[in-house]
Amino acid sequence: MNNKYFKHFLFFLFVITLARLLISVNFNLVPQEAYYWLYTKHPALSYFDHPPACSYTIWIFSRILGDSEFAVRIGMILYSVGTCLFLFFLSKDYFSSEEKAFKTILLLNLTIFFNLHSIVATPDAPLLFFWSGAMYFFHRALFFGDRWRDWILGGIFSGFALLSKYTAVFIFFNLALFLIWSKQWKKILSYKFFASVVIALLVFSPVIIWNIQNHFASFLFQTSGRAKGLKKIGFNYLFQLIASQIYELTPLFFFLLFAVLFKYLTNLKTVGRSDKYLLCFAYPITIFFFLVSLSTLVKMNWILPGYLSFIILALNFYVQSKEKTKKIIKFVGLPISFGLIALNFVLIILPIAPIERGDSWTGWKELAGRIQELKQNLDRQNKNFIFSNEYKIPAELAFYTPYRDVILAENVYGRPALQFDFWFDVQNFAGWDGILVYSDYNPSIDLDEVRKYFQQIKLIEEFRIIKNDKVFRKFYIYHCIGYAPPQNN
Repeated sequence: MNNKYFKHFLFFLFVITLARLLISVNFNLVPQEAYYWLYTKHPALSYFDHPPACSYTIWIFSRILGDSEFAVRIGMILYSVGTCLFLFFLSKDYFSSEEKAFKTILLLNLTIFFNLHSIVATPDAPLLFFWSGAMYFFHRALFFGDRWRDWILGGIFSGFALLSKYTAVFIFFNLALFLIWSKQWKKILSYKFFASVVIALLVFSPVIIWNIQNHFASFLFQTSGRAKGLKKIGFNYLFQLIASQIYELTPLFFFLLFAVLFKYLTNLKTVGRSDKYLLCFAYPITIFFFLVSLSTLVKMNWILPGYLSFIILALNFYVQSKEKTKKIIKFVGLPISFGLIALNFVLIILPIAPIERGDSWTGWKELAGRIQELKQNLDRQNKNFIFSNEYKIPAELAFYTPYRDVILAENVYGRPALQFDFWFDVQNFAGWDGILVYSDYNPSIDLDEVRKYFQQIKLIEEFRIIKNDKVFRKFYIYHCIGYAPPQNN
């Protein structure tokens, strides 16, 4: 604790956390954040899209601080602090060096994915925290005394990781793979391993109970529902995933991702036990989703937990590299990573130029103000609900207007609408009018299909979000009169 590098680490953590707190109040919620905030207004054991850890966190801070961008995000910032602490101590155990542990945290904070998910409220923030905690405690259990305490804590953190996101199931797969690879497979049958699994399932039990109560809706959506999207083997989705990971990691760490793997594959017989542990937590999830991308879309954030242990291996690669390689990493790769992160936050905070579909935060307050004005006028003739062709616009309008109890999604015209299907019975809105809003970023709506459920539809306006005399996005607003809900809902 008195080591100067530990003090450097604490000072860096304080500065970067303060910076994130300041950034967090300077841009609108992105749709996913508004959606998970909306979860908190409908408390449940779990939800259709994701387990509840993110929304529970938002609920706690919203109860204390009120409904604001800061309240939605502060829990994620605190999770990032915890992730850094666990990765610091895991790296310290691996290197037996506080200096290298500190450098590991510097590298982690030079990736775009960690900077974004340390502020933006998504299930990935708690997942990264609980995954790092599980990694740390299982590492302590396997390398430092095989104590019951570490196995129990590993099980608890694994359970909360599952309570954050289903991809946490890889934790026990990774652990079993390591034990088999290191010829300790008998530990898989041990009381301690079994106890950690049972504890994880107990922590995860709210999600299991919710699924039992709701015909396994979430489990089916994440398994067979995803499998329906599988297509013939091709490379389009793979190229998309590669592009997204170059962005998430920055080019330097994307290159190192494969350089590290190649290094160990060419020296498999000499791979140390600690290296095996980190490799098992880094590459199975990475390889799995790269293979899946050959037949379906893989979202850019699905691989992220694997990058935590990879960062430690990347630093080890740097330490063992030749001087020429070190100079390229130090004087080319790292500055580029820092520059891309800085550019990323400049584009988020300052509306310099439209980045089209890449922009998911600009204009929500302006749209909400316009919708509020229109609804107040239209409600003088008849009651109006609000709906869209996706979950994003309804979630944002629920946060930035006072109308969350009358905001629906595609379920208005008989389409599946994720969690909105569980929150609203459209039959209750029979005879109302509707305000339809959709964006030029997602114009895929068949107005003829919508017309089947209304007596009349007419365009109110094309509402433009303009910053610095540039059009950032367009919203199309329709008034839909005389709603007759689908009979099968």
